[in-house]
Amino acid sequence: MQKNIIKKSETIRFADQNNIDIKLADIPTMLPMIPLRNAVVFPGVLLPIFVSHKESIELLEKEAKIGTLVGLFTQRSPQQNKMVEKSFYEVGTLAEIHRIVSMGKEGYQILLHGVYRIKLEKLIQKDTYLRARVSPFVEIMDLDPKVAKKFEILVSDYTNLHPDIPKDLGSFLKGLSDTSILANQIIFFSQKSLKERIRFLKMNKLSRKIDSLIKELMEKNNRLRVEKDIQNKMKEDGNKMYKEFYLRKQLEIINKELGETSDETDELIARLTKKTFPSNIRKAVTKEVKRVKRMQESNAGGTSEVNQIRNWLELVDDLPWRVKKKNEISLSYATKVLDEDHNGLEDVKKRILDFLAVEKQIGKSRANILCLVGPPGVGKTSLASSIARALDKPLVRVALGGVRDEAEIRGHRRTYIGAMPGKILNNMKKVKILNPVFLLDEIDKTASNYHGDPSSALLEVLDPEQNHSFEDHYLAEAYDLSHVLFICTANSVETIPSALLDRLEIIRLSGYAIAEKVSIAKKYLLPRIMKELKLDQKNIAMSDAVIERIVSGYTKEAGVRDLKRKLESLVQKRMRFILEDYEKKHDSAIKGSKNIKAKTSYQNELKKSRFSYALEDIHNILGRERYQQDYKEDLDIPGVAMGLAWTMAGGDILFIEATSYAGQGLLQLSGQLGDVMKESAQTALSFLRTHSKKLKIDPNIFKKTDIHIHVPSGAIPKDGPSAGVTILSALYSLFIKKAIAKNLAMTGEISLRGKILIVGGIKEKVLAAKSAGIKNIFLPEKNKAEFEEIAPHIRKGIKVKYHRDMLTLLANAVSSS
Repeated sequence: MQKNIIKKSETIRFADQNNIDIKLADIPTMLPMIPLRNAVVFPGVLLPIFVSHKESIELLEKEAKIGTLVGLFTQRSPQQNKMVEKSFYEVGTLAEIHRIVSMGKEGYQILLHGVYRIKLEKLIQKDTYLRARVSPFVEIMDLDPKVAKKFEILVSDYTNLHPDIPKDLGSFLKGLSDTSILANQIIFFSQKSLKERIRFLKMNKLSRKIDSLIKELMEKNNRLRVEKDIQNKMKEDGNKMYKEFYLRKQLEIINKELGETSDETDELIARLTKKTFPSNIRKAVTKEVKRVKRMQESNAGGTSEVNQIRNWLELVDDLPWRVKKKNEISLSYATKVLDEDHNGLEDVKKRILDFLAVEKQIGKSRANILCLVGPPGVGKTSLASSIARALDKPLVRVALGGVRDEAEIRGHRRTYIGAMPGKILNNMKKVKILNPVFLLDEIDKTASNYHGDPSSALLEVLDPEQNHSFEDHYLAEAYDLSHVLFICTANSVETIPSALLDRLEIIRLSGYAIAEKVSIAKKYLLPRIMKELKLDQKNIAMSDAVIERIVSGYTKEAGVRDLKRKLESLVQKRMRFILEDYEKKHDSAIKGSKNIKAKTSYQNELKKSRFSYALEDIHNILGRERYQQDYKEDLDIPGVAMGLAWTMAGGDILFIEATSYAGQGLLQLSGQLGDVMKESAQTALSFLRTHSKKLKIDPNIFKKTDIHIHVPSGAIPKDGPSAGVTILSALYSLFIKKAIAKNLAMTGEISLRGKILIVGGIKEKVLAAKSAGIKNIFLPEKNKAEFEEIAPHIRKGIKVKYHRDMLTLLANAVSSS
């Protein structure tokens, strides 16, 4: 047997995909086999392995030489000694022996080059070593050239970004022209588990393998870029700090030589000495002042440490400690302000007035923290502004959407470079008084990660029993927040952690009916738009019918934010038309913005112009209607039911479609349904099967047909238990071949016992039904009180039937169809 001696200092060159050119027809059907315990060899990859087992040593000594083809299959369990087909993964690699090195009695070191994927057909024991009957395992080359190019670019980026990849390996990978071999090399060099490597070896489509690797590489490249940016930033900051230290030291020496000293610190110390602080703060200030003076006198400590102390002292100087605005709360004035700023919302206004009464009596915010919950655009933030105006106090708004770092609330500890106080103290420093109105906006959008949990940091801020001694990490001393009036807003309570939710008093703001939106537009939105554009508010004329057309045809929201944008668009476009006509008539007089007389003339033209709109103007200015009420379409056929859903943007109508065809009783669901809706569909089907005799449903339908339930629109994710009764009604309608009653929508959760359970968001769902022109609604019986709390003008024209069991609901759903 030919043996090559490899010295330890010798470098093994990486395999090139062109070293071996073998055709499928040339792959032997019978091969000597080497079992692999914890390794996987890929085509195009060089792998040195150590052979120490008696059987494999005998194979090498009897049959192997350089250039011999062998089959490599990985054992499922490395500890297993019994060799049968089931002991190995069925897909392996045909490999060529490139080098054999004797290691004495211990065995042989061999260098293998993967050639092609093979499948294990049968294992044959010859003497003491193994042989295998194999067949080629073909890889389908279905890769798009554009995807291949993208993959090559990502590999190049990865080798450039990764600090531990040698340049020669990077150059080798970039030089590979075969995308499949390149992918194999990436898998081989990555830190993947044995099962993951086997998974990639089994992939029969190149496109699937490349897609999986592209996702991994994109994630890794993004992480490496961030790490590189952080390292560069740290290096840059270090250089900047060194430069600053060097320049300050020079300035210090120069000032000493001239007998001059900086008086900024002395002025700060003088201000702090005169101020009145709580005892704990006075003690901390005295300690830090002594430290900074000692450092200045003896030149001890670095300039950065002196700056750190001075920054802390400046924060203490800027924070309000005693200054408060008097609580001269007038409930009648607060009522007037709330009525001026907001249409309707009577229950909400009454609760806010109750809250202000407590504030007036106690002088501290000892009542529960108000949390205004509702869809976007219903007036949560503007209500907080109205409360601040009613109290004649400044409003501080802190946006919590997307906050993931606890330090943004509590601040950083002073030991860190670039430390600063959190959002709470930063805003208290700006507002300069102890008792502002503090709005924590979108409290449901905070998220926790490895930097900490911001919602946990808010517990101390919002708890009236704790916030008198709130401790920011940067200040590192107790700060009294008990005088602050905190108000929170959220779109949904589901994503607020339970511990934080316990500190809040939830006030729900539902959406507005069409009539309410028309009223809001006339009383608030249009005058505000005209005022913002410096136009005469008396010159706007827009009928209720025009506003109603805009609401129903161009907006689909619970609030009025999009409505305001559409009204702004109408006024702005009309203003542009007026200006264009004016310029055409007086072109010679207008010569740019410096012509003051011309400017005054066109402003006068705008002031006297009438901004009036007819129904036909809406289509001409805003274009075709974006939303149409088409709820009656296709509801006269069996298998279709209409439900009412709650979303983050308010209520909505939801269609459930069911159909059946010959099959084996399988249930198929589509429309991006969540787990809860899928379980509701299974519950509905189980109930119908159980009660098929009572409901006069043919039992064979469940065995001989497949059922498909679909919820349009398919691109929008949907979930929640409220669709249970709608799914049940659609299936029942399909099975008995009778259509659901027209102009009927329903909502409710179902149980296997046949009960209809209570659901939430009733007002939003009723508003959605009213906007869609739906006259009849089925609700759970336990939601009766919630429905009766809705304003009478919203309930007007809607007939409600309450149900407690599903059998009664099904009978009523099809009785009038």
